[in-house]
Amino acid sequence: MKCPYCEKEMELGYIQCRDGLYWTSKKVFAAVFSGYGKDSVSLENGAGKNNTAVYAYKCSTCKKVIIDYME
Repeated sequence: MKCPYCEKEMELGYIQCRDGLYWTSKKVFAAVFSGYGKDSVSLENGAGKNNTAVYAYKCSTCKKVIIDYME
């Protein structure tokens, strides 16, 4: 994948977490994060069992990470 910022090739890897990966609009205390909230989005994209890892592209030049997720 080409970086949308600098056009260099990005490296495919993983972002992992024990309890699943979610995006939320507000920062929450990790111990209560399992509630997620109505605006949360699962970042699951088929990289790991039980939503514990996602494929992610990293640009070493721009210091950006891109995750494509499924709905």
